[in-house]
This record gives sequence, C-alpha cells and structure tokens, in this order.
Amino acid sequence: MNNKFISCLTLSSFLMINSSILAFDFSKAGGDIEVGFKVKDYEEGGASRNFREGNVTLTLKPNKDKGLAFKFGFADRVFNESKTSKNKEQSREMSEFYIENMYLWGKLMFRPEIGLKYTDFHNDNTRSGNPAKGLDSAKEYRFYPKFTYTFNRNWSLYSRGFVAYTELKDPWKDGDRYGYKHRLEGGARYTFNRKHALSVAYADDRNDINKFDYDVEGSQIRFRYHYSPTRTLKLVPFFFWGIDGERERNGNSLDIKRDMLGVNTHYKVTKNVELIAKVNYEWRNDAERYGDKDHWFYSGAIKYSF
Repeated sequence: MNNKFISCLTLSSFLMINSSILAFDFSKAGGDIEVGFKVKDYEEGGASRNFREGNVTLTLKPNKDKGLAFKFGFADRVFNESKTSKNKEQSREMSEFYIENMYLWGKLMFRPEIGLKYTDFHNDNTRSGNPAKGLDSAKEYRFYPKFTYTFNRNWSLYSRGFVAYTELKDPWKDGDRYGYKHRLEGGARYTFNRKHALSVAYADDRNDINKFDYDVEGSQIRFRYHYSPTRTLKLVPFFFWGIDGERERNGNSLDIKRDMLGVNTHYKVTKNVELIAKVNYEWRNDAERYGDKDHWFYSGAIKYSF
C-alpha cells in the first residue's frame, strides 16, 4: 500500500538521526555480510512442516565506529508437509530492511531499530488445491526497542525483540487482514569473569494474525550460560522453559506448552571471518487436538566483516 510506505527519511527521523550523519565516507565505512541456512525437522509424522532455508544479510555502516547501521536481508524457505509427503512443495521469500542507531546515556545503551519485513507466499496454504486461493503476501512494520543497562562489571539488564503492525493479503478472505505481533524478552545477566556469565530472562510472544487464522500467546523463562574458553570461541548453551501458552480460534482456546534445549556457537576464524552455528530440540505440546510436535532445528552461517 503506497500510502503506508515508510520512507528512509521517515525512519531516520524516528530514530533521531541527523541528516549530516548520513554523509558517506568510504574511508570510514564498514559492515558485514552473512550467508547461512536453517533446517527444521519434525520427529512426529502427523501435521509436520519441515523446512529448508537459505538466507543472506548485509549490514552497512557509514562509520564503522558509530552506531548507525542499515540492514538488508533475504531468505528463501521451502516447506514439506512431512518427510514422506507427496504434496507439492510450498515456499516463501522473505525480504527485510532496517535502520538501527545507538545512543549512550551514562550506563544506559539504547539501540532502537525500525524497518519492514515483507513475505511473498508461493503455493503456501492453498485451499482445495487452488493456488489462486492461497496466501498472497504479508508485511510487518517492526520496531526493536533494544537496550542494555550496566550497573557494574558484574550485573546488567537488557531487552531484545520487537513489536510489529502486520498486514496479510489473503484472497480467500476477499481482502486484507490486519493485526498486532510481538516477540519480546527482558532479563538480567551476571558476568563472573571473562570466560563465564549467566543470564535469566522472561520472554513473551503474541501474534493476532497469521496464515493459520488463529491467535497465539506464549511465555517462557529463558536460561543461558555464556562460556568463552578462548577469545575466539564462544559457546552459549540454553534452556527455554514454557510457563504459559494459548492458541485461540473462533472463541475456542487450547493450551500450548513449549520447552527448548540447545546451544549457540561463535568461532572467530580470523579477525574478519566468523563461523556461527545453532542446534536445539523443542518439546512442543499443542494440546489434545494437535498432539506433540517435537522437532530439531539447525542453523549455520559464515560472517565476513569489513
């Protein structure tokens, strides 16, 4: 919708970016490019949706010593209803653009980020085998209110995640649908020394509109152990404990329980090259009607900074 297009100037104004900062000096410019993949494999055969995804992200900074950054991302995700499904593959393309800036006020570091995520559905969620009745596209206007407050060398508070306004084009519904979505996390981190740290956080998810036409709410307590045995290697094992969850459709609600165990790994090959990997297992109970949907998730990437 053209009348709702968010221009770069509007985004810059929202993040309080002075136009003079946008002047590009190639001698000071920097950024990074990351190329990766994601894989999800369900263990249960019924109602499973395995996917494979290839993705690339590009971050550009007019001044690599400053906080202003422009981020671009693209991903192509291909689904199968199950490992043995003979149905035609479903896929979606996702494009993202964000502007981020950083502000320091004493012990508070604020890194607001705002932008757009656009999803183009291909043969996804079709009705009666009719591609014309599948989903068209979706837009998410996202805002990330990220901050870190450092009390001392040991204790800090942080927030991450986003809030979003969503538009979903669905020919089956004869028009657009609009809704609200957020994925937010806030917590505390205790740093023992250079090698060891522990963080505990509360996370809350909400999605009023999606391709399945139901509302979803959920919350977790998240535990992470940050271990850096060397200056080039960082391991972050984690456990996410689901404490509440609900799926609602047409006034009917079902309880949802989701727990997750996994590890994130970062390894600096050189000053400019980093390898990133993640593996986790999720125990997912979508109540009696849908049953368990436990699954493995894997991702990997190579990141080059310049």
